[in-house]
Amino acid sequence: MPQVHATHQHLLFGLCIGATLALISSALSLVLVPAAVAQVKIIVPEHHYKVHEKIPAKVENIERHPVTLCVEFGQTSSNAGETENTPSPFWVQRNIHGKWGTLIIGPDIGSLKEAVVLTAGESREFPFRLIDSGTMRLRLNYWRGSLPNLDCHVPPKGRELQTSAEFTVE
Repeated sequence: MPQVHATHQHLLFGLCIGATLALISSALSLVLVPAAVAQVKIIVPEHHYKVHEKIPAKVENIERHPVTLCVEFGQTSSNAGETENTPSPFWVQRNIHGKWGTLIIGPDIGSLKEAVVLTAGESREFPFRLIDSGTMRLRLNYWRGSLPNLDCHVPPKGRELQTSAEFTVE
């Protein structure tokens, strides 16, 4: 009888070790995976802007491999009654009562979307201006790898999404 009891103790000890290792592995994957997933960073240098003020947003490829973005070249911003071209890979969202909604700031028809490849470590600035106020954020789709012939009007599967930190426009 003592032998059966010892076997159960070894089995229980083995199960505890296995469960502990599984928990440690799961915890590490939760910590390490987000760091490995984000290959692109959206940088909005300030936290507060005024309506019509230039917002010098930047996309930075923070990894060792190229990424591809779709940039809309038909975007414009209003500056003191004049219109300036502001190509952008972003869509802008405003928080209203705890819900994010996308602002319509680009052309409805006739825009030109083209693939732009950022090499490893490369960054590119996409300044723009807003006529709306509130708490905002930028969002951006990108694809891993150099895909200069990517059709931005019919984007392929495999896109990844990045979101900027929130900023305020008053």
